[in-house]
Amino acid sequence: MAFSCEYCGNRNCEIKQGGGISEKATKITFEVVAASDLNRDMFKSDTTYFGIPELGLELQPGTLGSVYTTVEGLLDKIITHLDDTNPFGSGDSDTNKKFVEFLAALRAMKDGTRPFTFVLDDPLSNCFIYNPKAPEDDP
Repeated sequence: MAFSCEYCGNRNCEIKQGGGISEKATKITFEVVAASDLNRDMFKSDTTYFGIPELGLELQPGTLGSVYTTVEGLLDKIITHLDDTNPFGSGDSDTNKKFVEFLAALRAMKDGTRPFTFVLDDPLSNCFIYNPKAPEDDP
């Protein structure tokens, strides 16, 4: 589903899955080390856990809904969501300083200047990351 309001500029792009439930879960651990890794297509369903262990970032299932995007696009969506939902995220307190540093680290990852690992873990097996070497295994 895609929605764009011409009056207020609100945009929403969401995927609603249907079909059966897989017999096995899917867990993907992906090392992002090159700029080309950020351009990989991926799907994160609303039943998928997403994490970046280097930052201690964890998005529980249901957070951000289902999204088909690139690795960079997902990071951008997370950054935008954190910016929009934390009006007190800037300032001079230690808590705000840590939040600003956290966002700076996420932006560095999105820009490809900081390597990172991300984890997709979906008990319903409704997530994937594009393998450019298919049908061979993804290195």
